[in-house]
Amino acid sequence: MLYNPDAVAQWYTPAYAGGMSEPARELPELDAEDALRGVVNQLIVNGERMPVIIPGSVIEALRVFAVVLANVQEAGRLPRYLLQAMPWASELSEDELNEFASDLTAAANVGQHAPEHVAAVMREWRETAEILSDPEAMSALVEVDEAVTRGDAIRGREAVRALRPRR
Repeated sequence: MLYNPDAVAQWYTPAYAGGMSEPARELPELDAEDALRGVVNQLIVNGERMPVIIPGSVIEALRVFAVVLANVQEAGRLPRYLLQAMPWASELSEDELNEFASDLTAAANVGQHAPEHVAAVMREWRETAEILSDPEAMSALVEVDEAVTRGDAIRGREAVRALRPRR
């Protein structure tokens, strides 16, 4: 089962401690009208494609989210908030964090396919931060960069030719 109500309640409980009601512990049914206003996409889980409906209300919420992100980004506060919300982003330099903030704002602002774009931006920047935090990965990247600088690496068509079997 992909949805665990107890785990979701644990994630959200602190946010509701200030007097707001806690989120429903039952997964709400998808309203047919909301689904019709939504977007059908495909999710790949364990190599299998599965159709997924992103409800219209989620698309609308992302439009609001995009406006909030843009305003916070314009005020210059988004990078700091991203660090608070996503501790893994602390591995990013100031310039990278600003670029992440811009990428996230742009992704949230693409309309109906914003969920996919936001997910891709989040995944790409988290993977970048993971590489930056891994000394072995960084060492390998430095070695490759030095090899390219020395001219010890082959590029483009030459690399493809080198990979082809010789006749």
